[in-house]
This record gives sequence, structure tokens and C-alpha cells, in this order.
Amino acid sequence: MRILTVANHLGSRGGLERNQLTMCRALAERGHIVDVAYQSAGDFTKDWESFSRHMLTIDGSLPRARRPVGSSIGVGRGIAAAARLRPEVIYVFRPLDIPFAVVVGRLCRAPVVFHLCLPQPNKLPAPVRWSLRHVALTLSVSHDTAGLWMRSGLRPSAIQVVHTGIDMDHYVPAPAGDQLATREELGIAPDAFVALFAGRLASVKGVDVLIRAFGQVSEKVPGARLVIVGASSLSADPDDAERYIRSLHQLGSSYDILWLEARKDVEPLIQMADVVAAPSRWPEPFSRSVIEPLACGVPVVATRVGGNAEILVDWLAEYLVPADDVDALAERIASLSAWKAEDPGLGLRCRDAVVVRLSLGQEVDAVESALAGLARTSGPRS
Repeated sequence: MRILTVANHLGSRGGLERNQLTMCRALAERGHIVDVAYQSAGDFTKDWESFSRHMLTIDGSLPRARRPVGSSIGVGRGIAAAARLRPEVIYVFRPLDIPFAVVVGRLCRAPVVFHLCLPQPNKLPAPVRWSLRHVALTLSVSHDTAGLWMRSGLRPSAIQVVHTGIDMDHYVPAPAGDQLATREELGIAPDAFVALFAGRLASVKGVDVLIRAFGQVSEKVPGARLVIVGASSLSADPDDAERYIRSLHQLGSSYDILWLEARKDVEPLIQMADVVAAPSRWPEPFSRSVIEPLACGVPVVATRVGGNAEILVDWLAEYLVPADDVDALAERIASLSAWKAEDPGLGLRCRDAVVVRLSLGQEVDAVESALAGLARTSGPRS
């Protein structure tokens, strides 16, 4: 099967970019041909180069208002170049890439599959609204996210929920020695209670709520540490992002917080933590930041928003708290301060709860089946 995927930035801006890379690489490993049309390179570019047949740089997927003529010509050239790759199916993750994909699909008689990883924005450009009705199939990462898009123009009958999976052989509990080595490297005491946040430093992620909650945790758990790793989103207004980050540092100035720059290898940080916090305000579609720690045997306290309630199910639901509730977040985090001594089997139960439901192999099976089924029925190509 020849797959063309369309991307904006080949880098670690967020979960969408990581999900797209992970899924396309998995499909390539199963023998499918993957081509990528992208706008800008980033820290994932070498990963893409390792399995992609063609790396096609395009000027953009939509014309720009500031230079409508020149950008329209650039988009047209990109469409023509993408069509020459003769894809059997076109696979997109961003709404803004759908018009580009639909036009290429019409030229090639190839269906468009939209992997829905984000809540619907407040406004969709007219070309996107038009193109949504021409999407052959939408794969939504959660029921919650699918529900948010029901009035967008996507056909409800063509929406299928496929929960995000992760590589369970990669995300594993670390030996005690490795955990201690990571703590020593970071200057954290071996017996300190460590809470971790890893993600975008943005208001929608609720980092300010976590810092306020950690102030209460510190009073209840002497020697507690909070590790915050991340950076502002590249798509955010730089001035707003800088103001928010400055406010976070000021808010946490009297607490024992270790601030770390964003990094690709967050697994050692997850593995050395006692609890991971995911205090988002916005409707997280299906957060890897919740799944990955659980697979590493680390409990997660998350807000009851978006798809989080589809990850933390059954007994794990007790770790869901209301968004913006500082007291509830603090209480739940503090309640886990002694779990390794009082309930040492908790880590394994966390891992078992996601291994059986959210493995990468299960997600790839579902996506591969969906794409292959459409490719077989879309007609011959010259």
C-alpha cells in the first residue's frame, strides 16, 4: 500500500507530531510505502528519513492571506508534486492539511483518511469546512474528541474511534538502580517524593494549578520535589508564552521545583518519578502523557477532561480530579506519597491496566486495516 502523509512540522511540538511519526513508522515497518509531504524540518526529521520513500518539501497546504497569489502558486506546485507520487491513500493528522489532501486525492483517485488528534478549533477556514465532507474516513483518538467534531461537517457514519497506543516494550518500569542514577544526576535525594510534569508550558495544560497544588503537597510531605520539564508551544505568541512562563517561575519561587528544558528522552524522568501529574484545562484528546507513565509503572493524577476518562477507567478512575481544583489535585498527589512502601504492587497494576488495552500493535492493526480497506476499494491508478 502506498501511503502519502501530509505534515506541517517534523518535530516534537506536541502529541500530534509524535503520534503521526509513530504510526507512519509502524506502517512502514509492516512493509507499506510511506511518503511524506511536509512544510518544515525539525528534530524528528532524521526519524522520518529512516523509513520514508520520498520526503517532499511543500510551501504550504493552504494559501496565505499575506501573499495570496505567491502562496497559491506554491500550494499548487506542492499538490502536483504530491500527486506524482501516486498514493493509494492519503493520511492526514491536521485539519489545515485536509484541503491539500482532498485535492491530491481527487487527482489520484485516492481516499483521504483524517486521524483526529485535536479538539475542534473555534474557527475553521472555509476551505477546511468544504474539505471535511470529502474525507472518506475519520479515525478519532477518543469518543470525547469525536463528539466535539460532530457538527463540523465530518460525516458521523464515517468516524471510527481508535485509541492511541504506545510501544509497551519501550515504556517499561526501570530497575531501581537506574531510577537512583537518574535522581543522582538531577540532584534529587533517593528517598524524596517526586511529582513530575512533562509537557507544554501553557495555561491550557494547567501548570499553574499544579504549582499551587504542590505548595499544599509540600506542607503535607516534607522533602517533596516537583520536576517540570517542557517549553512553550512553537505556535504560541512568543510574548504571551514568555509572560506565562515567567508567572510560573514567580508562583513557584518558594517551592522546591526543578525546571528542565524540553527533551526527547523523557522516559528516565518518568521512571524515576513517584507520580506524574496531568492537570490540563483543555479537553485532552487521548494524552500520551497519561499512558506512558502508567506503562512505566508510575501512577498518574489527571484532570477529568477530554479523553482522560477513557484512559483512567475502572479502578484508575479514582485518580481523576476536576480541572482547576487545586485542593483535589493536591490531595490526590499527596495520597500517593508512600505508595511504594504501603502498596508496592500499584506500579505493576498501573502497567497491566494499559498493556492489555493501549498497545501500539493494537492501534496499528486498526489503522492498517482501515487504510488498506479504503485503498482496495478506491479504484485503479495509472
